[in-house]
Amino acid sequence: MSNYINGEAFIDILNAHGVDKVFINPGFEHNAIQISVANRRVAGEKAPQLVLCLDEAVTISAAYGNYMVTGKPQVVLVHSELGSLQLGGNLQNLQWGRVPVVILAAYQEIDVQRKLWNGQPYDQGSIVRNSVKYDRRLDGGEDIHEVLTEAFRIACTEPTGPVYVTFPMDYLFREAEKTVAPVVAGTASLPAVDKEALGKIADILLEAKNPLLVSGNAGRYPENVDALISLAETLSIPVLTGYSWMNFPGAHPLCIGIEQIGGSRKKDAGLDEADVILAIDYAMPYVRSAPPIRPETRILHIDIDPLTQGRLLWERGADIFVKADAREAIPALEKLLKEKITQEKRAELDERYKYVSARNEEIRRGWYAAAQSQAEADPISADYLFFCVNQLLDEDAIVINHTLGHCASVTEQIERTKPATWFGCPSGAIGWAPGAALGAASASPGKTVVAVMTDGGFIWGCPTSTLWTATRYRFPFLAIICNNDGYSEIRKSQKLITGDDNLDEAFFLESTADFHLDYSLTAQGAGAFGRTVTKSAEILPALKEAFEVIRSGRPAVLDVHLDRDRA
Repeated sequence: MSNYINGEAFIDILNAHGVDKVFINPGFEHNAIQISVANRRVAGEKAPQLVLCLDEAVTISAAYGNYMVTGKPQVVLVHSELGSLQLGGNLQNLQWGRVPVVILAAYQEIDVQRKLWNGQPYDQGSIVRNSVKYDRRLDGGEDIHEVLTEAFRIACTEPTGPVYVTFPMDYLFREAEKTVAPVVAGTASLPAVDKEALGKIADILLEAKNPLLVSGNAGRYPENVDALISLAETLSIPVLTGYSWMNFPGAHPLCIGIEQIGGSRKKDAGLDEADVILAIDYAMPYVRSAPPIRPETRILHIDIDPLTQGRLLWERGADIFVKADAREAIPALEKLLKEKITQEKRAELDERYKYVSARNEEIRRGWYAAAQSQAEADPISADYLFFCVNQLLDEDAIVINHTLGHCASVTEQIERTKPATWFGCPSGAIGWAPGAALGAASASPGKTVVAVMTDGGFIWGCPTSTLWTATRYRFPFLAIICNNDGYSEIRKSQKLITGDDNLDEAFFLESTADFHLDYSLTAQGAGAFGRTVTKSAEILPALKEAFEVIRSGRPAVLDVHLDRDRA
């Protein structure tokens, strides 16, 4: 067979796995790829789009955002060990989010400086090893088809996650045998569902007086949303949907809300009342907000990952754990329940449905009334801000949320009902939202993408890099900054420790310092629209203007100054 270089083979492999965008902060080791892509495009042949990001951290978040919308494996290219170091905490976001990303970087084959302090050889893979499923160092002689196919297979096998591959600097220019690239991503067989264990779960659920269903990640497969609705309606069980994905429609009568993350002023309903919790594809938020569950509450857990990414649920393990993919387990459990539900039990469940529906409707009316009552409040109320945002969203709009102190306002006021229209960050790298919005917009032409973030999240999200890329490639999104002019969460914790309500005046605590940065100017400097909002009366006009801007193909930033004492 004829030969070509590894850089060309790389494109064939990505085409075979459905990768249509590669997020790249390039080094010279990637020149072979860039030249090969250009040649393919000139020839009218298929090749993925290379999306240039000016900071490596943005490549990771953007890949995450693209995966959220497309469900396709992602590819990120960064330069050597320096680019790998720049990925930082965003790697943990990929890990906890179960995002299948193949990260590629070169290494220096001969470099006397690359020795550890104890004389041992430099280990580039150690930069990422705690957060990836697999890392592989090529010696340069391996077949790129075999190596990348294996990388995709591991990344896409449940539980999915990132992988890391390094290669010699000139590897992509070396000759490869031209062959048909095999496809293995998404073909790994799933474990058979344990019907006996599901039968026990069904019996416990039917005996429960106050059961609760929670799901954190099931919505990453859109078909699970309808399956969860059907399961919940069969059992008349209230549902607390997780923070990271749209698992269950917020307007459904059985939905008691979106899980809130720590720092919020409110607490998740239902957990402290439940006698049985059915957790499907679920891991605890990285910062808890929920009250502790009762000691006698039984936990029934269905998840593809037996370690739930290394975390217990509510400080203890499950009473029953079933390793299964939610796509198979949810319909199987519903089928067992329907077989067990008697006419008498059906009447009992119908009564519970009426009670839960009426209670949830009353709670929602209270949320919206509270927001509307603050329409003239200054400083701006977060409840009213996100009440206004919700009024302007269509059903296909995508909302990306990474807030802390204002999480309750976002989760209560913004209502999403369709799969893949709500996303949150499962881990603590706060700069996730801008890049995630960029990636989501890259996969959603014509859709409205709105990212809600803290002011710290905007700073740490590499805004000039993210907005430059969004402007260059016309991947528009609206960034709404919840600006409280400082480290409010740290300030609160310090006040709890010291009991000092005047701690803001304690100049010796640096985290109490007020920030006075003009984020609208940051946006304008990167080619985006930027506007500062300081009064409630300005919210709707500013939002409408920003929505018009992003519909024209340009990113926008609203720097909204909120009441930092009303979170």
